Amino acid sequence: MLEARLCEAAGYLPVQLRSILEQLTRPEQQCCEEIRLRIGQPLTVTLHGRERTLTGKALTSAELEDTLGRATEYSMHTFADSLRQGFVTVHGGHRIGVCGQTAVQDGNILSFRHISSLNIRVARQITGAADQALLAQLREGDMLHSALFLSPPGRGKTTLLRDISRQLSDGGVRVSLADERSELAALYHGAPQLDIGRHTDAIDGCPKAQAAMMLVKTMSPQLLVLDEITAETDVRAVEYAAHCGTAVLASAHAWDMDDFRQRPLYSRLLDTGIFSRIFCIEQDRTVRRVM
Repeated sequence: MLEARLCEAAGYLPVQLRSILEQLTRPEQQCCEEIRLRIGQPLTVTLHGRERTLTGKALTSAELEDTLGRATEYSMHTFADSLRQGFVTVHGGHRIGVCGQTAVQDGNILSFRHISSLNIRVARQITGAADQALLAQLREGDMLHSALFLSPPGRGKTTLLRDISRQLSDGGVRVSLADERSELAALYHGAPQLDIGRHTDAIDGCPKAQAAMMLVKTMSPQLLVLDEITAETDVRAVEYAAHCGTAVLASAHAWDMDDFRQRPLYSRLLDTGIFSRIFCIEQDRTVRRVM
């Protein structure tokens, strides 16, 4: 019997592929981060950031198409907007990344003609990822501080942001999530698949800058959360929220403060002075305040 969350994520695989995962020990199942399928290659999993090949036959295009068909409930057009962004969010908050040959018109992806690989990311919520010492630095009485979290991929930025949001929300703070890639709330048919707190609203699948402005205008949040600032429009959305009196919680890709300062987009973000708290997530996932 597979571990619960892995079993849920693997439920979209054909039966013959699901059984291959039983090669993993129980501890390995509990820390499995991804299940990867590539045409012509055996099934692989990601454990502690490293990919491991499992014993089994080379995968066929039919097996990948069957997996994606199950994930989209055999109604690809229903998930067309999400697929154009290269992923599908399924029940439980798991996300399936899609690669292959695309049909493009006027520079925009219309659909995938042929699927070459899939990556099922196993959604795991770590309750208590944000400790009380960190929360105390973000909330002092009724005052919320805007904060930015820096780290390279794979160190748990999204997990940390979600848990901070959940705890503050359950503590009475009105929180809004601009969840562009369905990673914070992972809405499925409108219902959050991950615990985001009692006083939290989310817009899912919309460009984060647009979602952020909509949320500030319509939901009057005390705290706006957006993951991975990557574009000029994201910076403008942060400025807009701050000017409206909303605290902002966000993340950015950077190894450390020096790396952060060297990037023009982030340099401008630093110049705004919006973020009164900046933290780095270390390799062991401890959180260190750097500003």
